[in-house]
Amino acid sequence: MSKNHAVLSYPRSNNLGDLIQSLAAKQFLNKSTVVELDRDKLNKYKGEKLALVMNGWFIENSENWPPSEKIDPLFISFHLNPIATKGILSDKGIAYFKRHQPIGCRDHFTQNLLSRLGIDTYYSACLTLSLKRQDYVSEDTKREGIHVISAFERLNPKNDSIQKGLFMQILQNIKKPYKSKKYKSALKRLESFLKRQNDQVYWSSQLLEPKNYSQQERLDRAVLQLKNIATARLVITSRIHTALPAVAFGTPVLFLSDGLNHINHRSRFDGMEYFFPILRSKDLGNLEPEFLEPDKLHLPYVKRFENKIRQFLKE
Repeated sequence: MSKNHAVLSYPRSNNLGDLIQSLAAKQFLNKSTVVELDRDKLNKYKGEKLALVMNGWFIENSENWPPSEKIDPLFISFHLNPIATKGILSDKGIAYFKRHQPIGCRDHFTQNLLSRLGIDTYYSACLTLSLKRQDYVSEDTKREGIHVISAFERLNPKNDSIQKGLFMQILQNIKKPYKSKKYKSALKRLESFLKRQNDQVYWSSQLLEPKNYSQQERLDRAVLQLKNIATARLVITSRIHTALPAVAFGTPVLFLSDGLNHINHRSRFDGMEYFFPILRSKDLGNLEPEFLEPDKLHLPYVKRFENKIRQFLKE
């Protein structure tokens, strides 16, 4: 008996990048019948057996791992949050991975971590590399403008969440002026770079609070972001799921890594340097004004995505 197909949903996420990952998975499925499962509650699912494309970032709360036995997962483009490894990689968690191996890992950090535990893995890269420009704009759409999407957001202290515990809050306040100075310096370098370009500049954020916007509104904004990426002459970002769709669409992209020094950040783009240039704001002063279309190094990974998912859906 064939199983229904599912993708992950993110009802509490403020990051449009999560929705973009689901759009990447959904393109391979029958969109009218696909089931959406809350990434953070996969252990609570009790419905009919489902075949789930398990791509994305895992997980905020490791107590919700492993998923329900009613879910048959295809692990592809999978990233394991370093902070959650202790909870996810319990004996029970490791056994779950081994039952569903090989695990297609989005980055080398995740691959190396799981491989050391005897789990069969491979580097899959990210499923958002399989997005198609013609699904968002017509093929003859002219490229114009520079889209700056979520550059330096993690460097801006205004975006910091309040730390738990008095000591951590005091430490956060001590660091705030230094972090603010770094943010302003990085932003000044970027603005200087943009002034040298002969293009209209558009600024936007990949963050959208779910308490202020419905799921459909956030999905619409994710699609709009992809359309903007598809029509840009250049994209500048500090977000992986802005940079990777740019590569997929053949849009020149610069990834600015200022403020991405924590292991949670570095682990996620270990392997991304194959697909787009990772720079610091200090490097912008030396860049040539001509920006080349990304190399097509992602295409073999896209072919493997197509084959893996097609085979999975037949099972």
